[in-house]
Amino acid sequence: MLHKRIFIGCIALFSCLLPTQAREYSSEVGTMWCFALSKQIGRVNLQLQQNVWTLGRYYERYMPIVSVSYTAIPKYVKLNALYYYMNQQTPPGTYNNRNRYQLGATFSYPAQRFSLSLNSRFESTYTVGTARPANKWRNKLLFSYAIPDSRWTPFFHTDIFLFLNGNHAGSLDRVWYDAGVEYRIDAKNAIECKVREEHLMSKTPQQLNTFISFAYKLKL
Repeated sequence: MLHKRIFIGCIALFSCLLPTQAREYSSEVGTMWCFALSKQIGRVNLQLQQNVWTLGRYYERYMPIVSVSYTAIPKYVKLNALYYYMNQQTPPGTYNNRNRYQLGATFSYPAQRFSLSLNSRFESTYTVGTARPANKWRNKLLFSYAIPDSRWTPFFHTDIFLFLNGNHAGSLDRVWYDAGVEYRIDAKNAIECKVREEHLMSKTPQQLNTFISFAYKLKL
């Protein structure tokens, strides 16, 4: 069964995240602001996002995203392609322009008002002035529940980043834990509020960041 395979795969991935020894951590608090515009044309969904993130007292990134998804098997499988442009400040005072590409698929298991899915994708990020891209494999587990007779849909997401090249190939980069709720204003408009906990493992010391996020979604 598809849902059992997804569950087993998630357990295997999460087992890699368990700490084996005490570590030192740094932490910051930030915000994420998003506007998303989407259009469904048959089995194809087109989406444009505008994102602005802050971290601590600083602007962290401006990030427009263009995505195309194709429903290969209704309710169960979608194929995805995304392009990101990123103007990112890291560390504070240093600005980088990046082009990011993603290819992947989303495997879903809808069950009445519950929805469970796994979004697995290859990611390649090119930084202007750097010859070699940073390649990663990302696996995002999504769970949501549509409350009966309600416009509220709570959700939980976990996104795991694995390095594919460079000195850290094969090791974990970071993990995102998202918890939030979507409110459907009407058939075309929705708002989303969530909290993201980020465990950034590839820095020394490791970072534990918290982001407060607000998004407005519009369907054409």
